[in-house]
Amino acid sequence: MNNTVVRVIVGAIGIPLIIISAVIGNEVFLVFCVILAFFCMNEFYNLFEIPVNPPAKLTKWFGGLSFHKIVFLLISSVIVICFYFEKFNYVLILYFIMFIFLIFSEVFKKEKHPEAVGTWLLSVVYISTPFGLLSLMDTTEFLNSSGANYAIICLVLVWVSDTFAFFGGKLFGRHKLAERISPKKTWEGSIIGFLFTLVSGLVIWKFFYPDFTFVHWILVTSIVGLFAQLGDLFESNLKRSVEVKDSSNLIPGHGGALDRFDSILFAVPALYIFLYLKSTL
Repeated sequence: MNNTVVRVIVGAIGIPLIIISAVIGNEVFLVFCVILAFFCMNEFYNLFEIPVNPPAKLTKWFGGLSFHKIVFLLISSVIVICFYFEKFNYVLILYFIMFIFLIFSEVFKKEKHPEAVGTWLLSVVYISTPFGLLSLMDTTEFLNSSGANYAIICLVLVWVSDTFAFFGGKLFGRHKLAERISPKKTWEGSIIGFLFTLVSGLVIWKFFYPDFTFVHWILVTSIVGLFAQLGDLFESNLKRSVEVKDSSNLIPGHGGALDRFDSILFAVPALYIFLYLKSTL
């Protein structure tokens, strides 16, 4: 079956399930965010850490497990939960614990790679924090204070951006956007993806949130549209640095969880920062 057809079928099944979990919200959506963060972190780890021994049969699907990796995944998952419950002090403590753990593990390694400490700390900020913020944005308290379900809005706009950038590039792409990082991405696809994100945002505003100002909604939509594409490019750059095409083969037609949700990892923090600043200024 054609890869594009598989991609469409999987998206048609997966997207409604994710939206349903977000509509139910609270702990149900938190579980979804924790699971996604776990798989994304697992894929990130496998990109940069080659196992010394071949993975055992039971752990081969995860790319193997080690004490270092288990601690890494556990702390990363707990950080998402702490964001959901707004335990930001605990998040800082976990960041510090992760830092100390990485320093000690590096000190006692036979082969020294001090740059690895920065790589693993980056992954916590890059993956765990966005999924934590995404789960927080779907809590009842946040919904009541913000007046809109920005978790669902962000997910929908990101998928619109990814989908139309992909098909726009396939149909009309002529000029390379960042050939060194991602040879298939084009300026035409990027512009089409951004424009359809704007249009979709305005449709959502008109039919669901007409009480918000036009300027507010244009800013929300533009931030998500811009940072979604930056997130996609950043993940492509990560894969290019280790010379792999996909972060895994977890999702048919889409690659790995990190490939599918890379845009969200930039869009969610950018949107949350905007909403936070707007509420405090």
